Parts: sequence; C-alpha cells; structure tokens
Amino acid sequence: MASAHIRFSANRFWMNWQSLQRAQEFDSLMHAGAKKWPAAFSTDFMRAGDLAPLEKWAAELRQADIETLIVIGIGGSSLGGIALKSLIAPVTGRLVFWEGPHPKSLQRIAFWAENKRAAVLVVSKSGTTLETRANLALFRQFFPGVREYFVTSEPKAIEDMGAKKANTFLIPKALGGRFSVVSPVGVMPALFLDYNVKAFLTSFEEANAEWEIAIPVAENVAKQAAIHFYNLFAARFTGVAFWVYAADLVDWGRWLVQLWAESLGKKAHIAAMPLVVQGPEDQHSLLQYFMEASNQHLHCFIDTESYGSRDSLIPNEVRGDFVDKSLGQVLTAQMKSIEAALTARERPVGEFLLNDLSEVRIARFMCFWMHVVSYLGYLWEVNPFDQPGVETGKIVCKRLLKGESVEESVHPVFDL
Repeated sequence: MASAHIRFSANRFWMNWQSLQRAQEFDSLMHAGAKKWPAAFSTDFMRAGDLAPLEKWAAELRQADIETLIVIGIGGSSLGGIALKSLIAPVTGRLVFWEGPHPKSLQRIAFWAENKRAAVLVVSKSGTTLETRANLALFRQFFPGVREYFVTSEPKAIEDMGAKKANTFLIPKALGGRFSVVSPVGVMPALFLDYNVKAFLTSFEEANAEWEIAIPVAENVAKQAAIHFYNLFAARFTGVAFWVYAADLVDWGRWLVQLWAESLGKKAHIAAMPLVVQGPEDQHSLLQYFMEASNQHLHCFIDTESYGSRDSLIPNEVRGDFVDKSLGQVLTAQMKSIEAALTARERPVGEFLLNDLSEVRIARFMCFWMHVVSYLGYLWEVNPFDQPGVETGKIVCKRLLKGESVEESVHPVFDL
C-alpha cells in the first residue's frame, strides 16, 4: 500500500454492475461532452509558479500582525476553503468563514473582530452575491476601517463595494465557483494558515495530467470511476452516501456534495442524490434506514491510513476491546464493520483509502472528484459547469426584498 496514493476497493454488489465492454462508446460520449462543455478547472487552475502575488499578500498580513482573517462568501466561494481549513487547523480562530446572514453568525463574527486584529476577505465570483454583500454591509457598520480584500471574476461589479485593483484578486471567468478551490478562493485562506499550497497545487497539476480528457479509459481511473457510477445509477440506484470516517474530511464531503449536486442535477431522469454521512456518529442515526429500508443508495466509504502525530493510543483506564488500540484503528474497525453489515444486506459498497491527509493526497483527491463528476455529466449529456436551477430563487428573492408583489407559494394548513 505504501506506493499507492489512494486506493479504491469495492464489494461484489458494486462490481456486479460493472462492465467496460462499452468503454469506447463511453469515451466517445465523454469526448463529445468535453468538446461541447470544456472543463475549465483542467486548464485554468492556479499553478505553483503563480503564487507570488498571493504570497506577498499573506506576508503583508503577517507584517500587520493580523490575527484573524474573516472570509465573507457562500457556496463555491467558501466550501473549498472550509474543507482545507478543517484539514489544517479545524479549531483555530485565525480563519473564520461567514456565509449566511444569520444574526447568530454576526455575533460570532463580532466576537473575533472585537478581540483580534482582523482583516476581511470578500469572495464573490459574480460580485453580486446577496448574502456576501449583506454581510459586508453589516460588518462595516460595526467595524469600519478593517483591512478589506476581494476575490471575484467581475471586478467592475464590486467597484461600488470599494474594491480597487490593488486589493482585488481574480478568479478565471470560466472557472465555476465549486471548482475554485484551485484559485485565490481556496489558496488565500490556506496561505494565511501557512498551508503548503505549493505542494497542493503541484499535486493537483500532476493528477490533472493523469486524468484529463485525452487519457483513454483503460489508463484513466477517473473515467473508470465515472462509468462505475453511471452503470450503477442506470441499473436502479438513486443516491450515493459518502460515509466519511475521518472527521478532518467531513467538510471536504460537504464540498463534494455541492460539486456533485450542482454539476449533475440537471435533468428529470437523473436520480443520483448525494449526501454526507459522518462515521461513526451517523451509525447511530442513519444506519438503520440504510440497512433495512429500500436498497437505493450506493455507499462510498472514505478513510485514511494515518493521522500522523495526532493519532493516540487508548489506555486501559476503562475496560473495552479498544484498549491499546489507536483512535485510527478504532475508526477503521468501525468503518469495516459497517461495510460488512451493508454487504450482508446486499448493498453496493465502495471504499477510498488515503495514505494520509497531506497536501499532496488531498489535492489529488479533489482533482479526482472534479474529473469524475465532469465525466459523469458528459455521460448523462448535461453541462456539468452551469447551475441554471438555482437562478429562479435568486430572482424571486430580489423581487421580495424590493417590495414587489410575489404570489405566495405556501398557504396555512394548521397551527401547532
């Protein structure tokens, strides 16, 4: 295992549905999709050699003794950064993400701004994101004069927010928000926490070369994985549960759910709902449903072989089979037990095992899923890079906030 980056394994119920007999047909479909809807993340990602302006920015914050960076953004403007933060320093107050305009969130942000030397990073690909603009307005009301920086694809759209060329960093226009972790969106928060971003970006670039569209199915495991999922969903399955047994990766799982749902949820015939299941916690809530209710979900388990120096041996202070085992060993045993239980109930089970949670491994894993999701979209003949379904709600919300009349969609039924 030492030589493998990430290993995929599957039970017989997963593999029963697999065949590469149509590989040439599938590859043609993927090439046609790529020609029609090019994958910008495969060409427009940031390279390690592009880091100098962002490293200068991070040095500027260090010289100013900035203790806390508050990132104001939502969805694709935050989920990649949050995923990396959970891997770097999950409990730190140095990096805080502010997404929705919740009063409770404002209280939390106020605590950090009042007690620490803070700077603000405003992230909005379009420059018009309602939640981001509202939160920035609130922040300025209570904390005027705090250093502000902006990340966007539309610098003119944020000029009214006070953005200038000197404090604005660009996302490539073709790079969708959910893919933007490999742009200043994900890189700047990670740099602030002294993450080895060079290693992350270099690993992403190397992985991208292995799985880009020109590499044929026989040599391209991302294409093979997309075909696996396509075959299973074509058979009869309608959802995928990503069982994450490394707590460090739960926020990565939320990033994956957005990537999957926004990229693939485009046509009525597509039934492939993703959800994150946290192990072992959700063994005590969702497992009963997955074990004995309708067999409609694929089960993808995610684990790591090593937590490094953070792993700990459990002493014999309390009697149990866990004595003298490490936390990692206990988590793996719990995961393996659920894989076995689901297999006994004839559920399809796949497993992704990472050597460790290093920058190199995580970049590779993120790159893999970007490719898998894109190829799956091509197989379904949908554009995996737009999200037209989310626009209707945004339009109605703006009308409501302007005081315009909008027909009520729900009506009272009963009071509790």
